[in-house]
Amino acid sequence: MTSRIIIVGAGIAGLSLAQWLTRFGIEFEIIEQSPSERRSPHGIVLPFNAVRELKMLGVFEQLQEEYFDFWKLTYCGIGGKEIKSAILTQSPFENEQFIAVREQRLLTALRTGLEKKIRYNTRLTDVDHGEDGVRISCTNELLNGQYDLIVAADGTRSQTRLKNFEGQITVQDHHIPCWRVLLEYPEHGLQPMHMIGPVSQFVIYPVSNDTLYCYAHVHEAPDGEHVADGAMLEEKGRLSPDPKENLRRIFARYGGPVPEILSRLGDAAIIPDRLQSVTEPCFFDRRIAFIGDAAHGCSPLIQQGAAMALADSRCLADALAMQQTDQALTTYRERREAQTQRIARASDAPLDSVLTGPGGMKQLFYSLKLRLFGPDNVRAWRRIATERPFQSANKSPGS
Repeated sequence: MTSRIIIVGAGIAGLSLAQWLTRFGIEFEIIEQSPSERRSPHGIVLPFNAVRELKMLGVFEQLQEEYFDFWKLTYCGIGGKEIKSAILTQSPFENEQFIAVREQRLLTALRTGLEKKIRYNTRLTDVDHGEDGVRISCTNELLNGQYDLIVAADGTRSQTRLKNFEGQITVQDHHIPCWRVLLEYPEHGLQPMHMIGPVSQFVIYPVSNDTLYCYAHVHEAPDGEHVADGAMLEEKGRLSPDPKENLRRIFARYGGPVPEILSRLGDAAIIPDRLQSVTEPCFFDRRIAFIGDAAHGCSPLIQQGAAMALADSRCLADALAMQQTDQALTTYRERREAQTQRIARASDAPLDSVLTGPGGMKQLFYSLKLRLFGPDNVRAWRRIATERPFQSANKSPGS
């Protein structure tokens, strides 16, 4: 049994690990650099395997049905014409559940019972490996000292990973600016929709009957300029500091529900970002373990970030409950490595080739592929659903 553990990051990965460790009676500390509870402005898509994990953890019921159950997913062109749809009540998903929810609601559920364990406004400043553990320094001097295990749960841009692999490039930038927004839209009547252009996407997931979660991105041209479907952006393709202006310009030619969505942006908080991935999945280095996006952050195109973080947390906690630290870390990697590498490749594969070849022919080929084989994310979900699931070697108390 590990005697002293510190978790860096109080997001989905860190909180779910803390919940599992609590069940197994393993002590830990959590540090979070945010000054208080994280207030996420995002939505999040939770396919069937993420829902499974939340149910095993006993957290799903705490969402209290404050989510949107979806049963159909449609891929369209930029004009809104359907290319291919998938029904998620058919084999192999007959008994599964797919939801979208406000990320803040999920974090609140995962945080239940852990409120006094999280040390906010605390940032890791140094790590130093020893023979039997890791010595850390952080901005809370009371927590400085030797730990048997550090768990990095601080995202794709993990500061823990950066400090541990100082001087190495561990994050790849895909040259794709993106935007996320939660939008009030009463009685929208929509099911999830992916609208696909040659170099852009606009993705819509309801999180309630009156709220939409929208994700959009556009690819940069090789010369660094930003391109929109149909024409370069004005001012040599440079983005505006105003994210609303960027969305309205880049997606001006989109049809379907997009024009109405753009007209409703108003004072909505639009979160700009860039798509980045971890260059190579990493599960541990000596006595530092990596979980969630800190281990294998990849693009959100098949919506597996939360599911992988939840599965990482369960597998690591289960191994720590049964084995000494070093063996537990090896077991954790063995259980998670193959699947996460497959999922990371499936998530990132479409990104690197999107700008190769003539746009029109590329779009035609992709549309044909969608019609023949179905949506990329649904095909990935089917593969995951038919894989043999990991079974915990040690049941949690009360199960």
